[in-house]
Amino acid sequence: MNNYKTDKTEICHDWQENLIAFSKEHEFPAEAVELLSNSLELIIKNEHLYHVFTEWEQKYWENPDLDYVLLQKILEDFDGEEGISKYTFDLLFMIGISRRTWELYQKRGISREIFHDSMADMHWKLLECHQMYDIWGTFVMHWFPWWFQLKRFALGRLQFELIKFDDEYEKDGLILHKDSPVINVHIPSCGKLDYTEVQKSYEKAAEFYRTEFMEHPLVFVCESWLLFPANKEILPEQSNIRRFLSDYDVYRTRENNNDLWRIYYGAEQNDFENLPENTGLERAYKKWLLSGHMAGQSWGVYRYEKEM
Repeated sequence: MNNYKTDKTEICHDWQENLIAFSKEHEFPAEAVELLSNSLELIIKNEHLYHVFTEWEQKYWENPDLDYVLLQKILEDFDGEEGISKYTFDLLFMIGISRRTWELYQKRGISREIFHDSMADMHWKLLECHQMYDIWGTFVMHWFPWWFQLKRFALGRLQFELIKFDDEYEKDGLILHKDSPVINVHIPSCGKLDYTEVQKSYEKAAEFYRTEFMEHPLVFVCESWLLFPANKEILPEQSNIRRFLSDYDVYRTRENNNDLWRIYYGAEQNDFENLPENTGLERAYKKWLLSGHMAGQSWGVYRYEKEM
């Protein structure tokens, strides 16, 4: 295991070089790069902030299973210090420890491509944060630990993690209990949900997790507004969302508007009459909502039966 450096000059050089390289590799907007770079300089100059960042980085170097809840609380308490948002502190810390994360990937024999795609999630969260709050950072710090503990991976268009099923399910000969191994699916907000690319992702995941399912059926599970059955009414037949939904057997649905922010990025908090209509998705959901309907989220199961 590579030891954590203790010399401040070396640490600060690593931080700055890593931020520049990471921002370039993941195509951060120039405005975001400037804000993040300036914020990092302020952290370096602030003795207390520097101490906290290095203390927690060293803990990650020693063991990636940090107390991330406590870390988030500590960073949250810094909100506004040196004029820096807690969301910016969160993102800068996670980008910083990605130096160590790549070492852990190499130790596990996981490719640079998978590392790149997995770390790219911080780009999508950066953009979401700016759209929601006009701040360059991330407002979902709680989402990040599994990336940095090597429990969640991006394999092409989709993201995956091995979990235990948390329900009971039986249909068409498939039986899942609460301890059954399954692959949980996440869909990042990184553009078009091309069905061909989605299928390639499933193939990659099936291969990546193959040894975990030698004695079990390979099953993907997903909880998302994308699986909401009413999408078949809301969206046109050729919709990529409908094609994604078609692979899953939906076994539970809740009607609520909790995930509308994923479509409207905060505009849904106001009158639905004023929702934007810049995309087909925005227009379709606006029509649905103005008709008195609710949005929703659903849970689904997809049994993968292609040969591995």
